[in-house]
Amino acid sequence: MTNVNQTKRPGNLFGTPFGAGFGNNGIEYALKPGFIVKARNNFYVIEAREALTVDLFFSQTHTITASGNLVTNANMVPYGDKSMTALLDPDNGGTFTAGDYTNSVLSPSYDSGYIKFDDLEPSFGHLYQLCPTLPFQPKFLDTNHGEFLINQSAAGGSIPSAGGVPMGFTVTAPLSNATGSMEPVGTVSAKLYIKHPVGSPINVLDQAPEGDSGSASVGSLLGLSGFLDYTQSPIENPNWNYSLFIEHGENNLPSFRLCNDSEEFILDGRVRLTGWKYSIAELSMSQLSDLQSKGKVTYAIINPQGIPTSSSLSGPFLR
Repeated sequence: MTNVNQTKRPGNLFGTPFGAGFGNNGIEYALKPGFIVKARNNFYVIEAREALTVDLFFSQTHTITASGNLVTNANMVPYGDKSMTALLDPDNGGTFTAGDYTNSVLSPSYDSGYIKFDDLEPSFGHLYQLCPTLPFQPKFLDTNHGEFLINQSAAGGSIPSAGGVPMGFTVTAPLSNATGSMEPVGTVSAKLYIKHPVGSPINVLDQAPEGDSGSASVGSLLGLSGFLDYTQSPIENPNWNYSLFIEHGENNLPSFRLCNDSEEFILDGRVRLTGWKYSIAELSMSQLSDLQSKGKVTYAIINPQGIPTSSSLSGPFLR
């Protein structure tokens, strides 16, 4: 497995609906030139703004078997042997062979661990506002037998205990012989966990910031806290409640962890960050006082590092 960006990646595999972009009324969440904002204890004026979109690709190394230059791995063939061959080696010219291939196709139980992307650091005088989003993947079911897993050698599908693999996208011969058919029943996606800045989990339960609050005998939660998936923030309609403000300085960078806890191979293993880049200028106290002398100063408060977790809270109000 590798956790670094790589060259063989599909990207936008299933397309996006018409109207995709910043989502419904997304522009209302943008800071506009001329706005004054307060971050920490400092005041800034927004001088300029431009749109910004970034794709972060997560990758995994697969050991591939092949026959006739096509993938023959039993767990991948249900997704289409030609399609998987193209995804794993998009520049192959009919010379696909068995071996190890690194790509943004993520297997079940994939876990990237937390990764910091250094290129997300803005230059001094710039501020990023980026919303993490995730692509969808269709989920199918054999409506004749009620199976979402199939073994190609078994007519009508196979239960997981018999070696079944995800349904994928092909209508196999055994299913056709058994008059089975595949119907879309929903979507699946990876789950995204975020620490912003590095080491500080966000959007989490106070008592279970890492997803595990202790012994199961006392009713702790395991793996449930603080994730985003396609349903919460899809690529075609970013949920701006999850947007991140990223400041200059390596210590202000977020880190991302992508997990696949479905039975499916995630064929488009990426996270899209959509938002804006701002040019900002800090206001001195004399400049702020001058503005106040001319009337009421209205400003927006932004919190680049989110709400403190329980481990970092302190003060008499907690007593």
